[in-house]
Amino acid sequence: MLTFAPTLVRDTTQFELPRPILSLRIRDDWDLERNKVPLRRGELHSGQSQNGVDILITGQIGTQSGQLRIHEQEMFETLTQLRNQLDTTTPTGTFRLSLYHDGLGQHHYFDLCTTMKFEADLSDKHLFDFSIQIRAADPIIHFGPL
Repeated sequence: MLTFAPTLVRDTTQFELPRPILSLRIRDDWDLERNKVPLRRGELHSGQSQNGVDILITGQIGTQSGQLRIHEQEMFETLTQLRNQLDTTTPTGTFRLSLYHDGLGQHHYFDLCTTMKFEADLSDKHLFDFSIQIRAADPIIHFGPL
């Protein structure tokens, strides 16, 4: 049975994203060459290749790894930890983004991920909102141990 638990994985460190996750969108796109022949309907395509994948995650800081975050200070500490985990200027560079796990050590994950953008709304002291844009250079959703 698969469990939805978006987690950032860098070397041996795993950081489960705060919950609830409101949306996790995956956007694929492809490059191709288009040729248009004059006086002929349509166009010809060649050289299709898949680009990297854009992943957009929106959520709120209500719980972290099953622990309820009630107070503003706890939410802020979780937000700070999240920002640190998303930092790709560290010596380890890229990270893996695990989407699902089966409880037996097998994960569905993207590899070679880089943070493109991070936004947080701290205006509601009861629940912080966040948005993360991640780019996975490898478009394959891998399956296996991390």
